[in-house]
Amino acid sequence: MKVAIIGAGIAGLSAALTLERNGFQPDIFEQNALVADHYSHVGVILNMAYRRISTEPLKYLNKMLTIKLSPLETINNLIIHSKSSTANVKGETIGYSFIVGPETNSLQRQILGYIKNSKILYEQRESLENLRQKYDYVIVATGSRSEDYIADKYLKDWKQYLVAYSRVAKIYGTFEPNTAIVWGNKEILKDGYAFLAPFSRNIASLYVTVPHVDGWGELDQCWKAFFKQEGILEKATLLGTFERTHVSAYSNSVTWKNCLFIGDQGCFLDPFLGLGAATAIVSGVMAARAIIENTSYDELVQEHKKIISVMSKVRNLYDNIDDKTFDSIVSYEENAIIKKLIYGTTIDWLKYSSLTLGPFVKQKKSPNLHKTFSSPTE
Repeated sequence: MKVAIIGAGIAGLSAALTLERNGFQPDIFEQNALVADHYSHVGVILNMAYRRISTEPLKYLNKMLTIKLSPLETINNLIIHSKSSTANVKGETIGYSFIVGPETNSLQRQILGYIKNSKILYEQRESLENLRQKYDYVIVATGSRSEDYIADKYLKDWKQYLVAYSRVAKIYGTFEPNTAIVWGNKEILKDGYAFLAPFSRNIASLYVTVPHVDGWGELDQCWKAFFKQEGILEKATLLGTFERTHVSAYSNSVTWKNCLFIGDQGCFLDPFLGLGAATAIVSGVMAARAIIENTSYDELVQEHKKIISVMSKVRNLYDNIDDKTFDSIVSYEENAIIKKLIYGTTIDWLKYSSLTLGPFVKQKKSPNLHKTFSSPTE
C-alpha cells in the first residue's frame, strides 16, 4: 500500500513515524529545504488544555508515538497579568516547553530522528489531486499558513472560526526557564494576549497574538502599545521578529475520498491560545492508525476534536468579557485554595466552564476570513 504525506511538520512526521513503526514506508513531500518551522520559537503544551484525554499529556503523546520526547523545560511557574491584577501559580506542573524550529533538539527534529526508512522529498510541491491518483492514501499536513490552504476546497462543511494575527519576537534579557508569563489586557491587546516562554536564562520567545482585527496595522498598534505599557525594551533587547496568521476552522469530517487532513489542515488548531503541537501529534498518529487498521479516521479523532470544541467556547467567553471581569478572574486565581483546585487537580475546569457559560455567549466573527500570510521581518 502506497501512502503520501504532504508536509514534514509535527503532524506529518507523527503520521510517518506511526506508519513506519507498522511496516509502511510513506513518501513525505516537503516544500522547504529542511525539516524546520519558518522561525525558531518556544511552544508550550499546557496540561490543563488536554485534561479531556489525559491528566499527563506528555506521557500520553510519548505512548502514542512509542518514543520519548524530551521537553526543553517543565513549566511549574505561571504568571498571569490582566489589566489590574496578577496571579502567580507556583509548584504545580503547568505544562512543558519545546523548541519549534531547526535546532537538533526541536520537537520536529526529535520525531524526525526516529524515522529511518521513509523517504522525505525536499523542495517538492505536489498537488493533492495528483498525489491522490498515484497513492492509495494521502495525508494532508500543510498547516494553516500554507499559501495554498486547501482543506476548505474539499471538506464540505469546513467553516473558518477565526483568523489571528501574530508577531513573535526573540528577545535577550534575564528569564527563569521554568516560568511562562501571559498578559491579557483588552485595552491594549483587544481580544488577544501576549505570552513569553524562555529558550534559556537569557533568550525568550515573546508572542503577541490578536484575533478579529482588520489586518497587520491593528496588530502593530497592539504590539507597540503592549511594549510601551510593559516597558519591554527597557528590560530586554529585541533580536528579531516574525509575523504569521493562524487560521482556526471546524469541519464535521476531516476525510475526503482517500485523503486525510491532519494538524491545522484538519482543524486541530486551538482557537483560544493557538496551541497545536499536541493535537498535531494526535491527529497524525490517528490518521496513520486509520490507514493501518482500515478504520474511520473521523471516528478515531472524534474525542480529540472535543478539545478544540471546548477551547472555541473558552475563546467565546474571553471575547465577551471586559477588563474588569478578567481582573476578577485573575485575582481569584491568586487564592491558594483556588490555585490548587484549578492547577493541582485533574478536574477538567475548561470543559465544565464552557458547558456552563458557553450557551450564553456569542461567537465573534473575524473580519478577514481565509487570508493567510507568513513573512519574516527585520
